[in-house]
Amino acid sequence: MKRALAILTLLLGGASAANSTAPLAWGPYTVTVTPRTDAANSTARAVVRRGNDVVFTATGWNIEAFLEPLRPGGLPELVLTGFSGGAHCCSTYAIFTADTGTPTNLAVIWGGNYGGRFVDLNGDGNREMILGIDSLAYYDYSYAGSPSLLTVLGWDGVRLADRTRAYAYVPAQNAARDLARLNPKTGADDENNRSALSGYFGNMILAGRGPEAEQLLNTRVFPAAPSLRTWFTAHRSDLINATYAQPEGRVRVEQRKTYNLDLQEDEQP
Repeated sequence: MKRALAILTLLLGGASAANSTAPLAWGPYTVTVTPRTDAANSTARAVVRRGNDVVFTATGWNIEAFLEPLRPGGLPELVLTGFSGGAHCCSTYAIFTADTGTPTNLAVIWGGNYGGRFVDLNGDGNREMILGIDSLAYYDYSYAGSPSLLTVLGWDGVRLADRTRAYAYVPAQNAARDLARLNPKTGADDENNRSALSGYFGNMILAGRGPEAEQLLNTRVFPAAPSLRTWFTAHRSDLINATYAQPEGRVRVEQRKTYNLDLQEDEQP
């Protein structure tokens, strides 16, 4: 569980959420979040208004609202985050711009178990979203031992798009942390090794350095741990598949009057 909590702290700890009971000013709009009550089946609700007119609403088990500059010029973007509750799952993000004259949805993002964090990675004043991908959660290890694959979403002039290769050091640094966890002496019977091997290979693929990762494993790790070679050979295809369509497969654009921020795994984009 310590590893899962560390991932959540890394990704979620930097978000500066607005006070859920105080209206948030967003240009000519106000955003009010009403927390859920203790009553069974109650939900939180966010309402975006211009004056007395309701522009759109969002519902979820728990909702936070804050502003992040994600594209150049104009007002910062409104981010509504929802958490569905439970021990592990799940985060959903709905992101809006007001620079088009009326609030327009830029993305609804399935954050899964690990969620994301907004960081200005290139110093231009606009923030990117580091999104922790949980496509390997529970694969051949417990949730607490599952690795995170790090990706980056950023504005490309039209949409929030995959920018992971532009910031390849993000998954590469995560891969280095996973590699450091490997202990060849305990082999594939050790859940930590299966998780670390998966995270290292998956993050290196996302960084565009998959061949380098395989060469290192074949020359430095597998000679000392034949059981890890056997495990990797049997699961290599699944590990590659876990990196496909990440993170863009978790993103869609929706223009609605009401948004559900309690997306479950089978409802993800």
